[in-house]
Amino acid sequence: MQDGDATRAEAAGEWLRKKKPEISIRWEKAEEHDPDAYERLLRLLFSPRADTGTA
Repeated sequence: MQDGDATRAEAAGEWLRKKKPEISIRWEKAEEHDPDAYERLLRLLFSPRADTGTA
């Protein structure tokens, strides 16, 4: 599935039904508040996309 070739939706769905991958997202809370990281997060979330006319 990750060889760069296009995969049809039916084939991808069949692969997911057979393999049933388990996805887990975890993170640990930082001890200190990082205002720079918070600013980067807000900029990523709320800035206009580069491929739109508003950028």
